[in-house]
Amino acid sequence: MAQEKRSWERPGVTGMGWEIGVLAGLLDEGVDLRDADTVFGTSAGSFVGTNYTSGTGWEILFADQGQAGDNEPVMHTDPAVYEGWAQAFIAGAGDPEAVGAGFGRVVRTFGAVVDIETRRAVVRSRLRTTQWPANMRVALTDAGTGQLRLLGPDAGVPSETATAASGAVPGIWPSVRFGGREWIDAGMVSAANATLAIGHDRIVVLAPMFEGHAGIPSSQDDVAHLNRTGARAFLAVPDAAARGHRPQPLRPDPRPCRRRGRPTPRPPPRHRDQPAVDLRHAGKPGGDGPLRG
Repeated sequence: MAQEKRSWERPGVTGMGWEIGVLAGLLDEGVDLRDADTVFGTSAGSFVGTNYTSGTGWEILFADQGQAGDNEPVMHTDPAVYEGWAQAFIAGAGDPEAVGAGFGRVVRTFGAVVDIETRRAVVRSRLRTTQWPANMRVALTDAGTGQLRLLGPDAGVPSETATAASGAVPGIWPSVRFGGREWIDAGMVSAANATLAIGHDRIVVLAPMFEGHAGIPSSQDDVAHLNRTGARAFLAVPDAAARGHRPQPLRPDPRPCRRRGRPTPRPPPRHRDQPAVDLRHAGKPGGDGPLRG
């Protein structure tokens, strides 16, 4: 397969269920993206991507969605947090780093709804491995500068820590500190961070929440830009039925997973690091391509 990349965005367990459902549906139709070289994950996509590249059997990952809510807390967020988000977009005026720094101010103003220990338990329950898959890269944002950073196996940061940071939605989940910096969700500054795939030949972007905001390009804009560079970029977004679940994207609900046409199976016994498949995604220019997340 030519270079392939895939993009996971920020909408919590609903987005995770949708992404897993799409990938399972593609496999059912004989479309197997597991031979790409690199997977990039942002927010919800960092969890899906890490599990996707972990060697865990795909039917096990799909079945996990039937119990996705077992370890997810019910959260009630102060409406002022969302007003803070709006201010971050307005003040950033389309500059991703300025927007990211604005979301850092949201963190410092409102803190988090969930405590660190609860968040740690949630992260561990979502992941099927404690190891860095060799082809996985996770995107996160520096809460002070707004700069985007990619972490992988050579970063010296545990995979569990990186995914927790990538999904640290400001004002809801606690931010993560390491390396003398504070880190938050990278999905707040981009619809899917799809342009991280520049330099690859064939790119697949899955974007559960794909719209642009206040000057931040949409996933469609990013994919059009990728195609102008000479790549062949493909974008998957939820249909109208799946979008009906987006008002509460952090709510545990297996229906977005089921909507792709296969009923959610009964979850099998859970065993971490259970080997089953070897996934190679595209991530090198001229190679077999990244899956972007």
